Amino acid sequence: MKVSSFLLSLLPLTVAVTSIPQPRSASALEPATSAECCPFTYKPTCTKNLERVYHIKLFYNRKEGITPQQFNAYWANNHTKTAGNFHLRFGYHSTPELRDLLRVPGGAPVLEFDGAAEFWVPTMETFQAMGSDPFYRDVITTDENNFIDHSSMRMIVGFDYIMVDNQNAVTEHGRTFQ
Repeated sequence: MKVSSFLLSLLPLTVAVTSIPQPRSASALEPATSAECCPFTYKPTCTKNLERVYHIKLFYNRKEGITPQQFNAYWANNHTKTAGNFHLRFGYHSTPELRDLLRVPGGAPVLEFDGAAEFWVPTMETFQAMGSDPFYRDVITTDENNFIDHSSMRMIVGFDYIMVDNQNAVTEHGRTFQ
């Protein structure tokens, strides 16, 4: 084998080794600056920043007369094009078949929602302002009317409390609970 061929064969290993998560350093326990992180960054140096934001989950069902397949297809192929740039994170969908996988004797009741959206915001005012944003009000809500039953919407708000990050125990947090 030529030396150049041998060296080229090692290239994937080199890339793999450099992508292995590195242990958390002592300096990583300090909260990162806003220039280094945003609320959506999952770097170890950003753990405290992520814990400082509100995490809101919005659950909803499909509009009456729409099958789960139609709901999922519309969401994946149409709504993501409309709302993708507005929603900075991701949506979540749950089919009846997936929910059935959770149904076991003695198990907890399964939430009966077809979809969910998650938001991480620095203040509740930021989330509330979303509803009055002209693009959200005029474009996204109009598009949601094609496949979402707005009367089914339910929300929950909380804070992420990160216990393990990059396979390391997190001992210092961005928020304290008493």
